[in-house]
Amino acid sequence: MVELVDTLGLGSSSAKSRGSSPLFGIKMQHSLWNMYSSIQTGVLSGKKSIICFSNPLCLSVLPILYKEGYINGFRVSPTKLGMVEIFLKYNQGKPVMRKLISPSKPGRRMYMSIKTGWKFPSSFSTQIFSTPKGLYTGKDCRRVWNGGEFLGFLL
Repeated sequence: MVELVDTLGLGSSSAKSRGSSPLFGIKMQHSLWNMYSSIQTGVLSGKKSIICFSNPLCLSVLPILYKEGYINGFRVSPTKLGMVEIFLKYNQGKPVMRKLISPSKPGRRMYMSIKTGWKFPSSFSTQIFSTPKGLYTGKDCRRVWNGGEFLGFLL
């Protein structure tokens, strides 16, 4: 009798229940943080554009990055479903986006009320917040007097 050994974990129900890919061990539920790291890697390597996975949260962060002048644009890939192409922006050969930091992690979410928003000066960085009314920058949160989850800031 031959015993079949499942070395990749394809038959394991625990890998399927956790939401991870059994072949690569990647959790697909945190695509915003994957997009952040893809952008950071693309900027550091000097690429003109990158392609990464998209979900509704990623697609709502990208217009903020475009409006604030950190990327040249983006488009949903017509050939690859669920992918978005992001065009990175450079000024005289140096990246416009020096650093992209996400203080709110999947295991430790950071929420900020409008009363504590003054602790992050908006003059040297752009903050991104997820509020009940949608995604806003730090300046817009102060204007509409609303707080929320601190998704990241850009330097």
